[in-house]
Amino acid sequence: MISYEEYIINSADLGRCNPLPDIKNVSYIHAGYEMTDRITEEERRGIGKGMISTMLPYTLQDGYNRDRKPRAFKAVRVENEYLRAIFLPELGGRLWSLFDKKKGRELLYKNPVFQPANLALRNAWFSGGVEFNVGIKGHNPLTCSPLFAEIITGDDGEQILRMYEYERIREITYSVSVCLPAGSELLYIQNCVENTSDDAKYSYWWSNIAVPESEKTRIIVPADESFLSSYNEGQYLVDKIPLPIYMGKDLSYPKNSVRSQDFFYKIPKDEAKWIAAVGEDGYGLLQLSDRKMIGRKLFVWGQGQGGRHWGEWLSEEGQSYVEIQAGLAYTQLEHIPMAAGECWKWTEAYGAVDCGASAHSSNWKTAQQAVKNAFCGDLEADKIEKMLSGIFKISGNATVERLCDGSGWGALENIMRKRSGNAPASRICEYYETSLGEEQKPWLELIKNGCFGDVSPSAEPVSYVKAKDFRPLLENASRKPGGGRWYALLQLGVHYYIYGENDNARDAWLESVSECESAWGYRNLAVLYKNEYGDAAKAIEYIGKAAALGGSCRAILVDCARLYTDNGLDREWLELFENLSEELKNVGRLRLFKAIALINLGRLEEAGGIVNKDFVMYDIQEGEVSISHIWKRLYKEIIKKETGITDEAELIRLTAEKYPLPRSLDFRMHE
Repeated sequence: MISYEEYIINSADLGRCNPLPDIKNVSYIHAGYEMTDRITEEERRGIGKGMISTMLPYTLQDGYNRDRKPRAFKAVRVENEYLRAIFLPELGGRLWSLFDKKKGRELLYKNPVFQPANLALRNAWFSGGVEFNVGIKGHNPLTCSPLFAEIITGDDGEQILRMYEYERIREITYSVSVCLPAGSELLYIQNCVENTSDDAKYSYWWSNIAVPESEKTRIIVPADESFLSSYNEGQYLVDKIPLPIYMGKDLSYPKNSVRSQDFFYKIPKDEAKWIAAVGEDGYGLLQLSDRKMIGRKLFVWGQGQGGRHWGEWLSEEGQSYVEIQAGLAYTQLEHIPMAAGECWKWTEAYGAVDCGASAHSSNWKTAQQAVKNAFCGDLEADKIEKMLSGIFKISGNATVERLCDGSGWGALENIMRKRSGNAPASRICEYYETSLGEEQKPWLELIKNGCFGDVSPSAEPVSYVKAKDFRPLLENASRKPGGGRWYALLQLGVHYYIYGENDNARDAWLESVSECESAWGYRNLAVLYKNEYGDAAKAIEYIGKAAALGGSCRAILVDCARLYTDNGLDREWLELFENLSEELKNVGRLRLFKAIALINLGRLEEAGGIVNKDFVMYDIQEGEVSISHIWKRLYKEIIKKETGITDEAELIRLTAEKYPLPRSLDFRMHE
């Protein structure tokens, strides 16, 4: 049975999107990596391939808060006599809950709140349930965005829930189809990625499954070796280790991982593809799939104070989880080539496993066998393949009930493809033109009229585009006189930048601000000169002009603060800060830059009024250690001033002893 309902969660507000384009601002996608000699040539062949250089055409979702209130989300309930699943189409189609009705136990980590934080490519991400990640390493760009959802019903009454969207970086359609037949103890999910274009491209898929973490949690998988990925600020190190014992610790128990790490399990080619998370009694979640889904992974926050804090930052005090994941490659540093016109489909399944207490306490081989035995001996590759092959078949003439819409980008893409005589974005899913909204409105006007019309330079840009078919329209519009020419040039520059044409982007933005000064044009120039050309003087010149014109835009002020405090303009930043509205003065990121400027100027007591145990910065990034570093720097300088001690080692010791980093400020994952 599938039903559509409301589901209430205590939720923070996601807020407005950041209007500024990503010009090498998202550091996560530029992180480097190293591999040890234990990684073979064959294993390293795909690592690093298909990486992206910008999050464009997406804007960043960084306007969230931490003020939680009850909110009713659109939800789809999929239920039979054994399982009850709750999906949230408004939040990337997240499988929020999977409840074992016979045992009366939740199988997933069901977060009691919806709390966005800075852990994803577009910034906003939230923990809990099962997240479906497509296209790009670093979480789905649509993980906090709505998907289309519909119920497909066959003549025999069998129902399938299908959720789908158009992903704009890879320019593909992806869909998640869900089936829970009567009498089934497994929830079945068929994932599909379509590339209907004439271009080959890279793609990617991982299903990220959050499960509760306790002292007794154990992760069991049919593999005897793993790729181990450790992350330091801006850099991955990939190694290969035996399982489960490494450096004297049994790493099948997450409690034995001190720091945040990824374990990418190398399941043998002919072995069944599954992973289980069980508690002390041997009960827990089993995920299995067909042969296409070769990868399995464990992510742990680690047992340090910072890792423990992250679990609570994303939820409430005392909350803790780990992620078991399943993907199309062995590691998440790989993207898979996808041919023009190609369509990928594969099936996975989720359900309870009860393999007895021995699975928790026994040796590795015995634990693996206990999971297989609990599944009636059917955890064999051929049997799984046969079982999954016939699940997603609808009899007769199916009816489709449309539940809710995603974005209008798929519909806009279809309009452009039809103009060019190309295949639609999907041969399976329907993109309704009624889904077109405010973000697509400027582009519909460009298509219809060949220009944008009069655009106020004080109005924030609402969206950007990547599709190549827009380039001639933008270039033509940029040559037409009128109030929208400056905006056409602004957008043309962004389009050039998406394709790595930095000089063309610069020239378009220079012409745009010459035509009509705007905070957006000057800001783009500033960040381009800083991040791509390494010209701090030019960057400072342009960011000053951007701040003068767009001083109420938080994102511009963050760029300005970073440039000023990095280049000795601390007094200028403090002067600008003091003239901000009270709302902006309370933004944690801007207050942190104020503290940095005060420290740089030796005004330590004033900085201490900001950087204390009560300091909160909503958008602290996964892996970011700015707060802990500034804390140590500030209080080391205070001790130095108070005591006259100059020995660095002694200052570090005294700082740790007298001013230990408060737990409320500790986000260290790797130190």
